[in-house]
Order: sequence, then C-alpha cells, then structure tokens
Amino acid sequence: MRSRSSVRGGGWRMGRLTPLALASAAVWISAGCAVFPQGAYWPEPHTLAARLHRAEAGAAAAPSPAGFAAPPRADLVAAVTRRWADDGLADSARRMNGWAGRSAYADAVRIVAWCYVEKVSYRDLVVAGLESLRAALESPQFRRRFEAARDDQRRARFAEALDILTLKARAADLWFAFQAGDWLAVAMEKNRALLGLPDGAVVAEFLFGAMDRLDPYTRFLTADMLRDYEEQEAGRYTGIGVALEVRDGRVFVARAMEGGPAAEAGLAAGDEIVAVDGESATALGPAEVVRRLRGESGSAVTLSVLSPGAEEPRSIVLLRRRIVLPAVRDVQVLDPERGVGYLALTDFRGGSAGDLRRAIRGLQKQGIQALILDLRDNPGGLLLAAVETCGVFLDGGEVGNTRGRMLGATWTYSVPWPDRPAWRGPLAVLVNGGTASAAEVVASALARRGRATLVGETTFGKGAVQIRLPVDWGRCAVSVTIARVYDVEGEALNGLGVSPAVEVAGRGEEAASLRDDAVVRAALEALEALAPEADGP
Repeated sequence: MRSRSSVRGGGWRMGRLTPLALASAAVWISAGCAVFPQGAYWPEPHTLAARLHRAEAGAAAAPSPAGFAAPPRADLVAAVTRRWADDGLADSARRMNGWAGRSAYADAVRIVAWCYVEKVSYRDLVVAGLESLRAALESPQFRRRFEAARDDQRRARFAEALDILTLKARAADLWFAFQAGDWLAVAMEKNRALLGLPDGAVVAEFLFGAMDRLDPYTRFLTADMLRDYEEQEAGRYTGIGVALEVRDGRVFVARAMEGGPAAEAGLAAGDEIVAVDGESATALGPAEVVRRLRGESGSAVTLSVLSPGAEEPRSIVLLRRRIVLPAVRDVQVLDPERGVGYLALTDFRGGSAGDLRRAIRGLQKQGIQALILDLRDNPGGLLLAAVETCGVFLDGGEVGNTRGRMLGATWTYSVPWPDRPAWRGPLAVLVNGGTASAAEVVASALARRGRATLVGETTFGKGAVQIRLPVDWGRCAVSVTIARVYDVEGEALNGLGVSPAVEVAGRGEEAASLRDDAVVRAALEALEALAPEADGP
C-alpha cells in the first residue's frame, strides 16, 4: 500500500466531536474515571494488519487491548529513527526539564487511560515507554542527536537497567497517573546516573512510545506540532504549496497547488523530491521533509528534484510564502455537450460545505445536468464538516454513527434539519486509496443511501475519531482516538474502507487532462447510464 502525507497534513484532525462529547471530556477529566463497558470497537486484527500494516500482536495480558503487545524491536527502532529525524523534536527535548516533563507525561497518560476507545492500563503505557526508550539506544539517528548515547559502555549499562525496570513494570499494579509518572521519574534518575541523556529525551520516548503502541492516529503533539495541527485545520500554512505522497520510502509530489511557489517553479505531480537543502529525503523521512518545506515567509529552501524520464535531478530554489488552501478546486463544466460538471473537494474543515454549495450553484448557472465529485486523495478532516457536506446532497436522514467508551462518543449523525440539498441530480463520486476518514464517511453515506455511484478504488479505511485535549496548560496536546466510525448499515469503516460500484485503477494526476483520466471517463459512462432514469437538478 502507498502511504500518503502532505504539507497540510491528513487524518481526521478531530478538534471536536459533538458538544456533548466535549462537555463529557471536561467533566470526566476533572472528576475522575467513570466505569463504561468495553466494546469490540476495532475490526479483527488481521484486517488492520492488512490495511494499516499493523504487526501481529499475539496473545496479550488480559487487561490490555488486543493490539498492545510489543512489536518487534526492529519496528520500534525504525519508529525512533523516524521520530528523531525531526530537528524540532530534538530541540524541544534539550530544552525540557524533568519536572515539567513528568507533569506533561502524567496529564497525557491520564487522557489516554480515560478517553481512549479501548480500555488501556497505566502499566501498559509505562511498559511501552520503557520499551521505546530501550529501542532508542539502538537507533543510530538517536545516537547522532545525543552525544551521551554514543558511549558504548554507558549505553549498555543503561540498557540493562531499562530491561530490569521493564520486568518490574510488567508486574506493577498502577491505578493512578501519578504512579505512571513515578516510573518515568525512576527512568530519568537511572539515565542521569548511568548515561546522561537530556531529561526531555527520556520523556519524549515515554510519551511517543506509549502513543505509538495504541493505534496509528493517537499522537502526542509538542508545541510546534500543535501549531502545525491548528494551521491544517484552518487550511493555511507557510510553505511551498505541494501535496506529497510516499512510495517505498521515496517522496513524490502528488500535486503542486495552483499559484504556489512550487507550481510557479514548474514542479508537477510525479516529480520526486530527492533532497532538501542538500540532505537526502529518504534519510530525512516524510515527516521531516514536510517540516523542512515549511518555514518563515520569504525564506529559501533548495530542492533536488527528479522528474519522470529525467536522468539526473535538477536543483530548484524556492521562496516559502503563505499558502491558503481552497476546500474546493478545479470547478468546471467537464462535458458541455452532456452537461456534466466536475469539482474536487480537498479536505473537510469549517466552511467546506458552504464552499461546495457555492461552487455547485455556479455550475448550475452554466446548465449542468450531472455532477462528478472528486474525493481522491482527500485525507479527511472534521467529522461535523463531513456531516454538513452530506447535507449538500441528501435530504435529511442518517449518515453514520460512532461508538466509543467515553460519554458522548457513541452517537448517531444525521443531516442537520435546516439543511436542504444543493444538488439532487445524477452524482458520481471518485475515490481511491488516498480517500480517508471524513471523506470515507461522505462516500459511504452517499453510496449506502443510493444517492451516488462510487467510481475508482477501495478507500483507505480510516474510521477512527480523535479529539484533541490540552496537556501542560495548553502548551502541548494529545490527539486521542475516542471512537470508531460505522456506516448507516452498521459496517465498520476502519481497516475496511469503502468499495466502489465501478472499480477503476489509476490516479488522475498521471493523466494529461481530466478527460484523459480513466477514472473520470468511467464516471462519465456511469452518469450517462443513469441519465435517462434520473431527475434533473
């Protein structure tokens, strides 16, 4: 499977679920943990392994979630290596003091233990942190970041101490977050005595190691990450204006945004970013490439770019600037003779549904009789924005539901009662493996309700809802998975995705034009078959 990422980020970016869920989180976190039944919120483990590359977990201790057993050490080391490629994280680790780190850690694990979709114990979180820190000692990237980790003898003694701590932690009986913080404090004391890493490096591995073990979407966010997160939700950032995709560890341009520095310099879909400011993109990793493409407005970044068919990469110097991402793009009458309109929805954020309605009204004035909605490579966004988008095409009714342990996380979502459809005519929706989360909710609802024909490839399969809760007085945050998403027929989206009625392989960016795109051509044929039986707009 190809994994995708972009300079604007992806995923649900769930800043909110429902007003009740937010109120519940606030009351629950301040008052303590209530007892809720543990449900089967995940699909079968083999399904997740196939779709999300999760390692086989095997049998875990009874109180642990099904996927909480430690992955192979090599996978842990690889995760550490990717993490510490981030210069910002390394700088934050050096600045953090032990007391502040312990406080942030206790806040973060409390949120996870109380709010996560599956029951997880403080003991499991502590063990995951210890195992991640132990794996960090084997990572060359980690050793490059911290000089103290380069002493083989001292590193070996600290590794032995961590192994002993891990054995003890597995037998511990932890009931409160401050007890988990005590284990972090012990690990920091051992580090000071035996190795000498910055306290922040120990804290980071305890935090990121615990979050990584839960699922691909629960994350601890440093101050820098939190700022990027908020920019993604607002649909604007400072950078060069590209969306990226990753194939076999190599970074490619999926789309150069119109009017951005990258498009103006001639970057196009399919170009490979070989290096950023002289450093290999493969060695940096996708997350660090994204971070380095951002920066102060007016600052320069030098890219080494290899275009398809070229023998040697070329060097391009780009000046970063403020990028405002349109929610709707490429609005056009694709087939004037048959009156087929086309538009692409890039993600789901506040105002996306309104932008979509305005674009459709503009196409209606041009006399369209059918519409193609392109959700390919749409990474998702806010769940409520997806529900509002369904109201652009559906006349009321349910669009899906969520299930979780936290009060308010189990909820049925319907089209808001005041909303009226902006488009009632024939509709085809384009999807592919990059169609994820909120985009899958929309695609599933329109297909299951018989409102649209899906064309393309099976979607990614991210049916997980996160909310973002503050840590360390709002300076950091945890984005924690609180619910699973199900379609109107009760089928889980996570790990399964949504299958199209008309299957067509291919990506629109590789075509010379939309009319040459095999998926678009298939959608036109599907709409032509529907036209005699469908009402007009």
